[in-house]
Amino acid sequence: MRRLLLLVSMCTVFVGCQRSNILVDHDYRFSENFKNYTTYSFVECERDTNYFCSDIQQAIERQMTARGYSFNAQQANLYVNFSVYNDRFQYKGYDQPQLVNWLISRRENDSVYTPIKYQLGKGTLMISMIEADTSEIVWRGYASGIYNDQMQKKNYFKSIVRTIFDEYPLFASGRERSNIRRMKFEDKE
Repeated sequence: MRRLLLLVSMCTVFVGCQRSNILVDHDYRFSENFKNYTTYSFVECERDTNYFCSDIQQAIERQMTARGYSFNAQQANLYVNFSVYNDRFQYKGYDQPQLVNWLISRRENDSVYTPIKYQLGKGTLMISMIEADTSEIVWRGYASGIYNDQMQKKNYFKSIVRTIFDEYPLFASGRERSNIRRMKFEDKE
């Protein structure tokens, strides 16, 4: 019994270490319009010769649907774009309050863009939501360091996309969070 407990503990620590190598964060535009978004479409993905594009797009579709957004190629409120960067690069993000906290408080002094420079590692997935009317990015989430020995697993990109979308706590108008809880349970099966 002690050996089993030790083995489970070691596996938990190992999995935690694997996950901790991935940096996940987000930036957003200070905007009151988040409550108006209900539909989305994709910016055309650069076609690749491997499974990245289709796996990532399917995972994003799943997250958007769970949040109550409807796909509408002709009348989208949001365009979703994503890119995978292979090499390390420097990225300018922003020190901002969590999005949901800012939406609740909307204090003037919280609405300041304070730049932060990140050195993102090899393998960065960046997902951007672009407002259709203005062509401005309203939210961007990213995970850096995604290239590791776990990436060959069946649901790896689904898991990475879900982790990025955990940073986007908003839902389409009239939707609730119960869809997300159910999805997380289904993903573990």
